[in-house]
Amino acid sequence: MAEILTLPVGPLEVNCYIVWDRESGEGAVIDPGGDVEEIESALKKDGVKVRYIINTHGHFDHVGGNGLLKSAIGSEIAIHAEDEPLLEYAHEQAVMFGLKTPKQPKPDIYLEDGVLLRFGPLGLKVIHTPGHSKGGVCLYMENEGVLFTGDTLFAGSIGRTDFEGGSMDELIDSIFERILPLGSNVRCFRGMARSLP
Repeated sequence: MAEILTLPVGPLEVNCYIVWDRESGEGAVIDPGGDVEEIESALKKDGVKVRYIINTHGHFDHVGGNGLLKSAIGSEIAIHAEDEPLLEYAHEQAVMFGLKTPKQPKPDIYLEDGVLLRFGPLGLKVIHTPGHSKGGVCLYMENEGVLFTGDTLFAGSIGRTDFEGGSMDELIDSIFERILPLGSNVRCFRGMARSLP
């Protein structure tokens, strides 16, 4: 059975998720945007053995803790190849917002549409959902009826498309063609704890 812990992290309080299998203890961290000590503390408290550090996209507020977390726990970083340039640019992007984010290491795994990332008996299916960014993905746990949407969806709205690589047409297509067909019973865990102005 899946356990899910939500941690608002970083200066923009994005939702970082720790997902793990209760019996085996194997799990994944999704979007560690910052506050790595808090993430580490939660992992130790629940005894989670992290297989993957997964980025739903490459914006600085979702990847800012990648490097420190990888150094601490040794897990592989996964992101869609089309967002690797954003990952490389995360430090500079943060500066544009008057914030600080360390330079990030290169990814170990490139996410592809339809791939299943397994940990214990659980799995996260990668669904490529461009629009907020070119390489944006959602992560679907079919047996649990759970979808981690990153910033494809915001709280009460859809993701922004006014950043480099964003496209409203692509975002609408992703929502209508990739997310809505999953059905109305799917629980969506969004990237942002609140809507931005």
